[in-house]
Amino acid sequence: MRATFEEKTYENYFNVELDRVTEIFFPLGQVQEGNLGFDASAHSRNHRLWRMLGYPFWFFPPFAGIDLREIADEMEHHLGRIIRDVPRMRANLIFQYKKPEFITIFFGREWEHWDQPYFRYDIYQEQQELLMHIHNTLGTMVLVIYAAPAIQDINELVRIHSERKLIENSNFKKASELNLHHRNTYIQAGTHSIACSEPEKIENFDLLNVLNSLNGESNSDYGDDYNRQFIINFRKKIESIVRENNYFATSFKTLNASLEGLKKYELLYSFLVMVNFRQLTGTQWLIKL
Repeated sequence: MRATFEEKTYENYFNVELDRVTEIFFPLGQVQEGNLGFDASAHSRNHRLWRMLGYPFWFFPPFAGIDLREIADEMEHHLGRIIRDVPRMRANLIFQYKKPEFITIFFGREWEHWDQPYFRYDIYQEQQELLMHIHNTLGTMVLVIYAAPAIQDINELVRIHSERKLIENSNFKKASELNLHHRNTYIQAGTHSIACSEPEKIENFDLLNVLNSLNGESNSDYGDDYNRQFIINFRKKIESIVRENNYFATSFKTLNASLEGLKKYELLYSFLVMVNFRQLTGTQWLIKL
């Protein structure tokens, strides 16, 4: 039985609650859609086009237009001001959200491990390999987590969200704990999981306690520019990791090709590259303060 809600709904509700209960920076705010606030731009001198838009002219278009570099300059300045105003960043978080199935019939493949209805979600090999590469390469700089609700109905999800109890009704597993498995199963939040195909019991962990204990990297070389360099440094490492990945590398390069002209705006470029990373891999990038 599939859950009667969208994975994106769970993700959005989860992020709202996480923002309320811990010091988390959501770095993909205004630029989350992966552009500068519009899908395309052009400066046209076509009389017919301007007439259709309600701005007829004889010799010169009614608007002079604006250099996109001016917009990029402003975005770089705006983002820099925002990250200077938040506390020092400690560690990056990569959340892989999952919408589980709820298995209620005894011939479910993992029924023998529970002998009662249970939740399960698939672990995709290409996605898991990338998450493990990030985990193995970045170490304490990043925490990579699968998050899935112990909920099957949209009405239940909305109720739990309204009660601000979604985190305590979710199952969390580190990506490193699920390596070499193709599914994870559980019966409720706050208890152990059994990952398959070779069954392995994996104990639950308290997400909020883990987040509060994170220290991450401490690089004094960043000085007063710590948060800015923290983000740029992480983006460079993610770029390097994805470029080495046989499955995602080509698409990642294609998505980032349109950003070449923005490379000198290092902070803005970093945010946009990480947006492409999210769109390609389906992961949510957050930062623990």
